[in-house]
Amino acid sequence: MAGMLGSDPQDMADLASKLGNAIDQITQVMSTLDSKASSVLWEGPDAKRFKGTEWPMSKKALARVIADLGNVKTVVNKQMNEQITASR
Repeated sequence: MAGMLGSDPQDMADLASKLGNAIDQITQVMSTLDSKASSVLWEGPDAKRFKGTEWPMSKKALARVIADLGNVKTVVNKQMNEQITASR
């Protein structure tokens, strides 16, 4: 919005909620993939590399995304609460 300074707390709460939903979804997908990656019937050097290196690296990357989204959600909630306090 042109000329607006501050935020709409309800809109920010919606953003925080959507961030929380995304965190939950990514966590669930990671769990499902991790379970399948651990149990897939696959043997040999490619399987060893996938299970020992490639999947663990991907899992760490997903965990970083989850953590980053959690940090963003915390910032959004903090800013939302500050806006509510300033608007009183």
